[in-house]
Amino acid sequence: MAPRGRAAIAKRVRLRPFRAADLPQVIAWRRDEELRRGALWSDTPFGRREALRWLRAVSDGVDPTRLTLAVEVVGSGRLVGLTTLTRIDRRGGTAYFGVVIGEKDCWGQGIAHETLRLMLRRAAALGLRKVLLEVACDNPRAIALYQHAGLETEGILRRQLRRGHDFVDVLIMAIFLT
Repeated sequence: MAPRGRAAIAKRVRLRPFRAADLPQVIAWRRDEELRRGALWSDTPFGRREALRWLRAVSDGVDPTRLTLAVEVVGSGRLVGLTTLTRIDRRGGTAYFGVVIGEKDCWGQGIAHETLRLMLRRAAALGLRKVLLEVACDNPRAIALYQHAGLETEGILRRQLRRGHDFVDVLIMAIFLT
């Protein structure tokens, strides 16, 4: 398994560190309402200044509790998304997973599933025993992806996330690696 910040490659997906040239795409994803909704991102403005701050924060080695990688398509090198392990707790052996496929023409092609598999392997290589995630109950595609990969619901945060004038539940899902 590749060291913490190094590239990891599978059949269709390559994970690599982010670079400054990626920021225009990241900004576009963060401004897309549908992506923000699925990713549980806030509506706060995200421009060049915020993107540069974000890039510094996700650079390898800056924060040992966070690993954020770019998702590329093998062969073309096209940047299509991002993935994270956050709240990495080596003592407790846990981390939270996230994935966003920002290029909508890549949805439904197995890229998120392959990315999840690579990140689970990365988590195991880090010595973690359990990976968790949070997903809104109104995101059935993501829930199906996680269930297909073997994650199970551990809990529900009732009426946790604001959606307009209403609130939706957030599932806590997890998988044990050992």
